[in-house]
Amino acid sequence: MMLEEFYLQLYHDFFFKWITLNANTYLKDGIDCQIEEENERFQSISFTMPHVTGLVTLWYNNIVEEEIHHKDSHELLFYLHYTIVDLGQCHNLFNEFYQTLIKHNNQKEIKIAMCCSGGLSTSVFVEEMKEVCKLENIPFKLYSLSIDQIYTDFQNYEALYLAPQIAYFKPNILAHIKRQIPVHCIDPTDFATKDYRQIIKTIQNNYIKDSKCYN
Repeated sequence: MMLEEFYLQLYHDFFFKWITLNANTYLKDGIDCQIEEENERFQSISFTMPHVTGLVTLWYNNIVEEEIHHKDSHELLFYLHYTIVDLGQCHNLFNEFYQTLIKHNNQKEIKIAMCCSGGLSTSVFVEEMKEVCKLENIPFKLYSLSIDQIYTDFQNYEALYLAPQIAYFKPNILAHIKRQIPVHCIDPTDFATKDYRQIIKTIQNNYIKDSKCYN
């Protein structure tokens, strides 16, 4: 075995031990760390939090895989693989994984309702806007509601957005919900041209303003 290969094997073993021996430290951040599996090909370590799970897999060919999944939806939130070069590199990339794990677990999901007369028009919008939020890592949880559902379910959301065709209902809705949450009207041009990114940007801007008034 060449000297470089010898050191790489040591780095693999040291890195695995370093991660597992710090398990009590992770508990302070609310992370349960366990050895998931060990066999002749790899060693894997799981990291469990209330909303996300992480997995670090150390292959014996000195490849490391780091991944984070949403606990309920199983959506892949983070994936990185790299070849071990030295321990400093391993520590830095593990720290990126670790901080991202905490960030995603603590990220608040903001429930936003998109509303139209029967819920069908905005259902298409919601699906497309979900993709935008996913690609840009925006923590909006979007739903499509009918007018009737607004009156019964409004308390489950942090804001209501009315499609242009029902914008005239806004005064009645505000009176019914007693202004407990903000109600906005979707810009007619953005709605008609399906400018999903602009609508998301508007929701982001409104959320910052509304947070000062409703909290």
